[in-house]
Formats: sequence, C-alpha cells, structure tokens
Amino acid sequence: MSNSTKAKKLSFWTLVLLIFVPTFGFGNITTNAVALGPASIPSWLIVSVLFFFPLSGIIAELASANNDKGGGIYSWIECGLGEKWAYIGTWSYFIANLFYLQMIFVRIPVMTSWAIFGENRFGDTHTVLLSVMAIFLVVILTWAATKGVKNFSRLSDFGGKFTIVATIIFIVFAIIGYFMGTPSATEFSKSTVIPKVNADYLSTFAWLLFSVAGAEVAGTYISDVENPKKNFPKGVIMATLFIAVAYIIGSVAVCLIASPDVLTKAGLKNANYIVYKILAENWGLNGKIAVQIYSIILTITSVAAYIVWVESPIRAMFSEVPKGTFPEFLTRKNEDGTLINALWIQCAIVIVFIIVPILGLHSVESFFVLLANLSSLSLVVPYIILAAAYMAYRLKGNKPPFVMFKSKGSVMFISILVLILGIAGFFGAGFGDIANAENSSAAVKSIIMNYGGPVILILLGLVITLPSKHKTKKN
Repeated sequence: MSNSTKAKKLSFWTLVLLIFVPTFGFGNITTNAVALGPASIPSWLIVSVLFFFPLSGIIAELASANNDKGGGIYSWIECGLGEKWAYIGTWSYFIANLFYLQMIFVRIPVMTSWAIFGENRFGDTHTVLLSVMAIFLVVILTWAATKGVKNFSRLSDFGGKFTIVATIIFIVFAIIGYFMGTPSATEFSKSTVIPKVNADYLSTFAWLLFSVAGAEVAGTYISDVENPKKNFPKGVIMATLFIAVAYIIGSVAVCLIASPDVLTKAGLKNANYIVYKILAENWGLNGKIAVQIYSIILTITSVAAYIVWVESPIRAMFSEVPKGTFPEFLTRKNEDGTLINALWIQCAIVIVFIIVPILGLHSVESFFVLLANLSSLSLVVPYIILAAAYMAYRLKGNKPPFVMFKSKGSVMFISILVLILGIAGFFGAGFGDIANAENSSAAVKSIIMNYGGPVILILLGLVITLPSKHKTKKN
C-alpha cells in the first residue's frame, strides 16, 4: 500500500515542470523585446534577482509552513494577516485571471490566422472584428469548461511540453546560426543594452513582473509532493532559476534573430510568430510553412490549456475561502465539482471587459497594450499582500520548516523590496500612456481605462460577500 501511495506522489522534477510550464512563456520574451529591444536582457536579470527570487523564497517558506492546508495563496496570506486580507489577496488573484483571460481570448484569432494563412490577417483597423471573435470564443470555451476539463488536461500538458521544446529549438538554432556566421540582427552596445528609465520603461517593468508570475500555481499540489517540507521549497527555487535563465537566454536569441525595428513593426500581436519565420528562413527553410506548423500545434494545445485555465482558478478561488463567504448561487457545484454558475458569471464579466476597451481604442496594437497593462497591474496586487503577510508572519516569531531568509533583518529587507517593486509595478502599468497623453482629458481617460477596472472589481469583491456574511451572522 505504501509503495502504491508513494508512486502517486509528484516527484521533485515533476514539481519543477509543474511550476515552469505555466509560468514561462515565449510570448513574454517577444512582448518585452518589442518594448525594450536588447535592454530587455538586463531587465530580465534585474527583475529575477530583485523580485522573482525573493518572491519565490517567500512562497517557498509560506508553503512549507502551510503544507498541511493544501497550500495556495489564501492559506499563505491568512497565516500572516488573517482571513480578511487572505480573501482580498485571493480575490485580487482571481481578478488578475479575468484580465488575463480577456487577453488570451483576443490572441486566439490571431494565432489561428497565423496557422491558416501564415500571416496575421487582423490589421490595426480590425479591432471590432477581433473582439467579436473573442466574445464568441469566450462563450464556446466556457461551455466546454462546464462539461469538465479532464478531457483537455492531457492536451494542455502536451502544449506545455511543446512550448518548452519549441523554445529550446529556437534558442539553440539562433545561437548556432550566429556562431556559424549569421550576423546578429541587433547591435549590442552600451547605449542599446542599458535600460533607459523613463515613463515607457516603468510601464514595461510591470509586464516583466507579470511574466515571472506563476510560482504560486503549484501551491494547491503541495500535499501531493514527495516529502513536501523539503522538496516543495527546493522545487520552487529550482524552477525559478530555470525560468530566469530561460528568459535571459531567450531574449538574447530573439535579439540575434530580429532587430528592434522588425520587432517594433511586428508589434505585440505578431512578434512571437515573426521571429520563428525569420529563424526558419535563416536556415534555408520555408518560413511560412514553418510558422504555420508551429501555429497549428500552438493553437490546438493553447485552446485546451485555456479551457483548463478558465475553470481551475475558479475552483481554487471558491474552494479555499471559508464556507459562507460567497452567495450560495456562486458556490453551487455539479456532480464533478464544476462551479457552473461561477463559470458563466466569469464569462459575462470577461465579455464586458472585451467590449468596453474597443469603445475608446482605434487600433489592435493599442488594444493589446491595454490588455497587457491590465493583466500586469492586477496580478501584482496579491503579491504585494503576500509580501506583507510574510513579513507579519515572520516578525511574530514564527519559523517555518523551510527557512530561506534566516535573520529578522533579511526578512524585512526582502519583504519591503517585493512590496516596493510590486507597488511600482502597479502604478507603472499604463504610466507611459498617461505621461505621453496629448492633453489632460486623454490622461484622465488613460487612468480610468488602466486602473478603473481592477480597482472597481477588487472593491466589488468585498461588496458581494456582505449578504453572505450578514446571513451567517444572523444564523
């Protein structure tokens, strides 16, 4: 019996991949390369050292302290700041997922266009068409999620592995090509590599923080890991190291293949595909066919992954908070444990998110930039709360089984560092649009579009719990 139980446990390296796959994304490399060019390389290093590693250390310690609770952001925040802040942090994480879903549903039509035609047929004037297709996909994939995600989990897992293999192939062939005589498409010099800290860089800085988010996703699996007190914290740190190195080396490879001008012209929506096309052509292959093959597999596996992603954050959100926090309507499950009502409410909210921006945006590229800003600033909120919870937990004299930061001084330094960078990331997202606005009216519009949605939804999270809490107290 013991051997059978042990066989079902997640191994150390399975855990590392479980963290790496949903966290690392090749699109994150090209997104930041579009915005920063070769300056993205040291930027990844800065973010990894000053934010990603400290945050992963915090997660590792809090996970080891709560390994008997099933893990997850809720329990990690609760042990330091109590139930109220644990709820706010978890709800904020859920809100960030809503904005992320908005972004990926808009990306799928572009992805499909590359798969079918070998190019993006959605020009900057097709914002409304892209949004209509995204709304259609929201409804279809939500319906698929209500039927159960188990059927799609294997395909999603394959998609994660495919992304890793495709990224490795890109990096290896880009670097080999350079050493075999293919000249670098980018000039690497002091003036191009050193980041210029201005309003635009502050906006992109939030994207960098968003790109390294994900070490927390394995929290709910901590009880399934072999020797969790030892392997889970070490797995988090190891995955963090791999992700940081992959982003840095991947950025070098992208810059070798495509110049800043080419990346800027491609934009956020196309850069991910353009670089693969150029790489294939550098090796004498048909770039169109190569990018079509890449896009076809990416589209199929991404759709499966997104169906899983539509459902899994909702399951985590409503399973971790205490019973009675939400109205019964939202927490109602079917026989498979799927929260059907919550899924359709989420679907309606995401549709509203997709519709609202197109009323004031005039290009697809500006639409993608706004979605990147919304996703980024929303996700740093739970990390800010998590850092505060960790500092409170450790300063109370608690010592988790796994300790990365031993002294009180190091605990305070690391916590404050993550807090400051998280706050900078929150206000930095969209700051470039505000600073570069033509007039005060345009600046106010940018503030509302970038910060209004997340703030209103976080406050809404507190409001919707009031009836349930009142009912609980009355009983």
